[in-house]
Amino acid sequence: MKEFLTNNYEQTQALARKIAALVYPGLVITLNGDLGAGKTTFTQGFAQELGVGTRVKSPTFNIMNTYKGRTFPVYHFDAYRLEVTGAADQGFEDFIGTDGVTLIEWPQYMKDLLPSDRLDITFTRGERDDERKLSIIGFGSVVAIEEQL
Repeated sequence: MKEFLTNNYEQTQALARKIAALVYPGLVITLNGDLGAGKTTFTQGFAQELGVGTRVKSPTFNIMNTYKGRTFPVYHFDAYRLEVTGAADQGFEDFIGTDGVTLIEWPQYMKDLLPSDRLDITFTRGERDDERKLSIIGFGSVVAIEEQL
């Protein structure tokens, strides 16, 4: 596991861009953390690095937003609203681990759809408002990305 401290949203997005430079189609990244922990801020920097030119926002009410990157799509899930119903039989498996990179906020509500090869990122608030600790761990073949950070 690797840990990074960021002191503002610019640093969080800079780390996201660094990670995005290492990704490939089919990769799944889980984003764990409380409300307001920086998951969407991270996704904005991540998508920017991949050439997404539209505004990236949390898909809380849509559950999933799709963004067109330079070479492949970015699938951004917010599974918070799936706490009661779960993710099974809703067609989400048609996107996860396919032709784009998938980022999933609140992944515990989609756990049955998560591949064993993935990158897990946990966001923890620091003492100051904008301070965050990002803990990153790769599983399976994705440990190679963790090692490159």
